[in-house]
Amino acid sequence: MSEHEKLVHALKKLGLSEYEARAYIALVELGEADASEISRRSGVPRTRIYDVLGKLEEAGIVQRVLSSRPAIYSAVPPERALEPLRRRLFDEISGAVERLRLMHASTRTIPKFNMILLKGESAYEASLDMIERARKDLLARIFYLPSRVLMDFAEKLREFKRRGGRVYFYADARVLRREVPLELLEEFLREFGGSTFTALVPLSFISADFERLLVLYSSPEKPGECYGFLVHGLEEVGKIIRDQLIEDQAAQES
Repeated sequence: MSEHEKLVHALKKLGLSEYEARAYIALVELGEADASEISRRSGVPRTRIYDVLGKLEEAGIVQRVLSSRPAIYSAVPPERALEPLRRRLFDEISGAVERLRLMHASTRTIPKFNMILLKGESAYEASLDMIERARKDLLARIFYLPSRVLMDFAEKLREFKRRGGRVYFYADARVLRREVPLELLEEFLREFGGSTFTALVPLSFISADFERLLVLYSSPEKPGECYGFLVHGLEEVGKIIRDQLIEDQAAQES
């Protein structure tokens, strides 16, 4: 494809017809010219040239030189003539992409979660098992764990970090300080690069690689009555959570 043909192709993408594109390019090259000369230079048939020039003039892409006989035309500078067309094309494409994105998001298959109910010790044991099964990432958002479980949990986290895993650790200090001294809890937070939070609901969340999620409910008053929901197949939901955590952590470190 020659450079001239590439220009015609580009102008057609902006909404000009083949003849309109060729006439405008010819007029840019000529500077000023009458219809006959533009026809010869562009290859637009003389029977069509006045109609083509009229449409270009109406669109503000070419203009007639005043008081000229025969009519003399000049090209409006490309930065003025073509910028509105470029903006309109960009807006149309951006709008189409956004509409398609919303359509895709609203019609995509909803992930099917596999959920298992756990009770008592099996729920606590599942929290330790989550760390052992994690390969790269481990999210631990702890509202409450009994001291014996919390100590085992911390040791498992150390092993996971030694394997090269990345830990996202959050703790509700108001509740956990009932189980371990505040100094030890602060040491955990420093060791795992963690931070404190205030839970709105009394639930702990533990996720391995953002693919499996364990939700625990237990209270200091009745630690033996622990309930857990183990969820498999987080897929896209897990990816969104992971990406947000990485972004938040990077913002804190910068």
